[in-house]
Amino acid sequence: MFFIFFFISKTNAVPISPTIQDICTAKIEKISVAQGSGQTGESFPQSGWRSVEKLPDYWSKEWKNNQKSAWYSIDWTYLCPTNTHTAQQLVIENINMAAQIFLNDELIYQDQYLTDPVSRNWHLPQQWLLPAASLKSGKNQLIIHVIGVPTQKAGLGRLYIGSPQKMQPIYQHHLTEKRTLTILNIMINLVIALLCILVWLFDRRNKSFIWFSILGCFWTMYLIIAMYPKPIFHLNNLQVDQLHLIVFCFYVTFSCIAIWRFAKQKFIVVERALWAFVAISSMTILFTPEHFQPVIHQVIFVLAVLIFVLKCITYPYIAYRSKVPEGYFLAFVQISFLPIAFNDAYYMMTLEGSVLSPYTAPITSLFIGFVLALRLSNNAKRIENFNKTLEDTVRNAQSELSTLLNQQHALALDNVKLQERIHLAQDLHDGIGGSIVRSIILVDHHEHIEKQQMLSILKLLRNDLRQVIDTSASLDTKTPENPILWVASIRHRFVQIFEEMDIQSTWTVAPTWVITPTPLQCLTLLRVAEEALTNIVKHSHANRVEVKLQQHQQQLILEIHDNGQGFDPLLVQQGFHVGLQSMQVRVQRLRGHFEIQSIPTSTLIRVILYL
Repeated sequence: MFFIFFFISKTNAVPISPTIQDICTAKIEKISVAQGSGQTGESFPQSGWRSVEKLPDYWSKEWKNNQKSAWYSIDWTYLCPTNTHTAQQLVIENINMAAQIFLNDELIYQDQYLTDPVSRNWHLPQQWLLPAASLKSGKNQLIIHVIGVPTQKAGLGRLYIGSPQKMQPIYQHHLTEKRTLTILNIMINLVIALLCILVWLFDRRNKSFIWFSILGCFWTMYLIIAMYPKPIFHLNNLQVDQLHLIVFCFYVTFSCIAIWRFAKQKFIVVERALWAFVAISSMTILFTPEHFQPVIHQVIFVLAVLIFVLKCITYPYIAYRSKVPEGYFLAFVQISFLPIAFNDAYYMMTLEGSVLSPYTAPITSLFIGFVLALRLSNNAKRIENFNKTLEDTVRNAQSELSTLLNQQHALALDNVKLQERIHLAQDLHDGIGGSIVRSIILVDHHEHIEKQQMLSILKLLRNDLRQVIDTSASLDTKTPENPILWVASIRHRFVQIFEEMDIQSTWTVAPTWVITPTPLQCLTLLRVAEEALTNIVKHSHANRVEVKLQQHQQQLILEIHDNGQGFDPLLVQQGFHVGLQSMQVRVQRLRGHFEIQSIPTSTLIRVILYL
């Protein structure tokens, strides 16, 4: 893109094709300048003229006390071989700042603003068509009244007179160089600033991009102030130049910080010095008396350029230390800015030559594009490596998970076997164990056991064993139709023993289920009741037992109360009583509530199951 712009600008300066023949010719013979008074409505000076060897000419070198106005006289000859005159074209590279133009004592142009704040045409090539009726054969005279400002190199740029066919390419060349490329530079910098803001918004870790965005905004502001031909915000020319230079100081500071942040570097002391330079420079620019403003502006501008140059020179070393891949390319860009900076600084101080900074926009856009492309490529590689690592990690995790699942499955099988053994032990203890205890008590109370009684005891043991086997092996056992059927078997077993031991028993059972419990809940209550009644027979020495089974709303409540000698309930928590511990575990397995209240003359066991 840079070479395309360069080619266009050079192509526009190519002379017109030799096939075009000019009928009339114009030749500049002499250029003179005289000092003006700077007053509104001043007249053409009659004396004080000096010869100007070449344009551009800036009178501040000759008249240091005059920064207001000057008069330029251009004597030129117009020759036409025929009696028919043709119009000629006047092209002026730039006027610093505003002007009035007279052709043979006739006003042909004047800027809109001739008093402070005046029009600012120092970056605006202009052209005028000199009508044939106003031209004289032979000697003609152009008078250009230039109004300047104290802080700028006031004067007149290169001037051309000739046929429109010859002058148009010259005008287009200067227009492209001074206006078109600069406007394109402004547009590119605005796009870059917006792009950097978007990159920063999507990735807040890349803080260097927000600095590049601010940098682009300040450079755009600097160019707009330089290019805008009319007064800005009703500021006078001195105030506009002050603002222009302050913006440039900020731009230089932000350019340093931006590239340092890009290299992931912070120079606290140097950065504080830069901000101090900006603050001191701004205060000096704003409060220095007008008479010293030109010198102050030039000194501060030179200091800012030196800072910019030092930044460009030192950045390759900073990029080398940072080891950021994109930093090496930025270092190359900074080095390439050095001749451009020197050239533009010389132009700004002398207004001689041409500005090269408009050509930096393609370089900057190329750099941003290169950085984004490189980071996109690096991110893609990181994502690819991350995906590969993730695949390997998932594969290893799957293998480990498969091993763990196999181990867990084996442990689960062992746990199931252990739980079945525990349940079987509890069922044997609470079921067949209680039957054996009852049988022992019956045998103990009879000195002579007949054959029929022994068979009855053995059949009872057999039936209890079958019940334990059936209830342990099958989960599909049905719930008794009513509480009376549920309590019938256990009541039949223990009433006979209670009668033999002179224990009075009371059984209180509801006739129907309010809410039907599950088979497991019925079996759990049955085992708890068997164990509790067996313990009463073995240990309590009670003579009265009360058994209650009732339902309250969604609760199934079993209470067994005796008037025996009691025991210490803490033994259950400490695991010293296997039977009571078994009852508690069974109830907790169903998330029920198990309660023991025991004193020396009474014991109450309460079980609450939630339906």
